[in-house]
Amino acid sequence: MKKLLILRFSAMGDVMLLVPVVRSLVTTYTDVEVKVVTRPKFAAFFHSTDRVKVYEADVDHHYTGFFGLRRLFLSLLARANYEVVIDMHDHVRTLVLRNLFRLAGKRVVVFHKGRKEKKAFTRKHNKITQPLTHTVQRYAEALDRAGFPIKLVPGPYLLPSIESTEKLNTWLADRHLVKNEAWIGIAPFAMHASKIWPLKNYASLIEELIRQHNPRFFLFGGGEAEISFFKRLQEKFPDHCVVVAGKLKMPEEIALMHRLNLMICTDSSNMHLAALSGTPVLSIWGGTHPDVGFAPYAQSADNIIQISREQLPCRPCSVFGTKTCHRGDFACLTQIQVQDVVSRAAALIMK
Repeated sequence: MKKLLILRFSAMGDVMLLVPVVRSLVTTYTDVEVKVVTRPKFAAFFHSTDRVKVYEADVDHHYTGFFGLRRLFLSLLARANYEVVIDMHDHVRTLVLRNLFRLAGKRVVVFHKGRKEKKAFTRKHNKITQPLTHTVQRYAEALDRAGFPIKLVPGPYLLPSIESTEKLNTWLADRHLVKNEAWIGIAPFAMHASKIWPLKNYASLIEELIRQHNPRFFLFGGGEAEISFFKRLQEKFPDHCVVVAGKLKMPEEIALMHRLNLMICTDSSNMHLAALSGTPVLSIWGGTHPDVGFAPYAQSADNIIQISREQLPCRPCSVFGTKTCHRGDFACLTQIQVQDVVSRAAALIMK
């Protein structure tokens, strides 16, 4: 059995986007076993894939600094004779680790992050806005250079376990939730303000979709502020809104996403979770842009809502999002009207 070691610690969306590539790898090569080194909280993404093991590396507390990374390296080195070490992160931590593996005589491949072209795409002036390679494809290209070319298999890529499905069934039964209507997920939050469609729009969005289709809404997120916002929506629409945030763990959330007819979201980790679960995703984009390489994978480009670069040449202002706006008004988000989202969502519900 050939053993491959893959390094990727963060961010959540980037780790998730490894899943299609890793699943395709072990499907293509039945004599390959993969070990993914990542943060413990991301381990669940890989648990449903045969011949893929996760080394849960707490690089925030246990494996800190050079000597912590050296201990991590020694622990990994002692566990297997790896055919190749693939750095799918290209970060200072993985730079240290890959150099240690090179010194130990291991073959190392580093994926091409595309920093230069992403910088040119997002700079304030004289942008070069040619669509860039999707992150999933960049990972696949790294495997090709490592000697393991793959054809990406169809999804869904994130599959619920039996245990998470049973826990979700219990949670739904306790709340007397039976799917007699369309189920729509809403994930309105993101790490940065330049990604968040005005929250005041969601009550109108929900109200209009209830009028047209009478669906049930499941509200995804986390943190006190987000849960507080969701509770206000639930109070306004008590028969239609269910707060998921703070109630389910990620494996159960993935199981729930498999049952949704649609996920309405921003450019966020929930967007990737839903897309990789095979759920139709309607994503709203502001200061970031899907052409930079982080579009919801294996989803139709028609399901992306954004103001065109012709209307707002400042888009995108960053790769991952910012808390500020060059114009000062976040026009890329405020110019997206509720009715635009309603009509696109309604069309997807009817499919």
